[in-house]
Amino acid sequence: MKVAILRPEHVADETVEMFRKQGFDVISIPFIKIVPRDFKFDPTNYDVLIVTSRTSARIMVERGIKHENVIAIGKKTAEELKKAGIVAKIPTRFDSTTLYEEFKDELKGKRAAVLRSNRGDPILLNLPNVEEIILYDIEFEWGEKQKKLLKDLDFDAIVFSSRMTVKSFFGLADYLGINIVNRLKDKIVIAIGPPTREELRKIGIEALMPEEWTFDSILKLLKSIKTEEMS
Repeated sequence: MKVAILRPEHVADETVEMFRKQGFDVISIPFIKIVPRDFKFDPTNYDVLIVTSRTSARIMVERGIKHENVIAIGKKTAEELKKAGIVAKIPTRFDSTTLYEEFKDELKGKRAAVLRSNRGDPILLNLPNVEEIILYDIEFEWGEKQKKLLKDLDFDAIVFSSRMTVKSFFGLADYLGINIVNRLKDKIVIAIGPPTREELRKIGIEALMPEEWTFDSILKLLKSIKTEEMS
């Protein structure tokens, strides 16, 4: 089975290696890129920090930003923070909506900073006394590699790991005049979590979604599909 993974280059290598070890042929082409911002931030001004992505966590570690009270979306984000000795709480599901629902009462009366990209889910801004700190911008990658992937569609399955990846992929298809929705009907389309799945639904694609919103769980899902096809 040939799988297309569209993650940014700085986080793709680990995922590609994991899939290849399990016998998958992987095409790794990024459809978004990370552009760090120059920002000033004093964590002592806040009672809690909310870290929404592994990229945000990595930037925090690189900048030496620490705090005793941190909430992180996802196990991988928490693992990144642990490298700097930061032990983070995580919601039961790895998305902003679950974090909001599970921590909104705990955060009442506390000053919170949300450290994330310029494309973050607006729901976290509904938390009381919250400030958004933009660490990086997400931009589309529309080069020759991306155009070739869309024209050839030489894969059996494709994994969308964020809403912005969906927007970039289908935005480029529109720009090129490719009716990509029809051409994906015979492919396996996977969304890593509800926001990404909803973005695909807007376009008319019903994607599969793993039980846990991680690449480990996506790998398990693809392995089960592969087993069914072989039986």
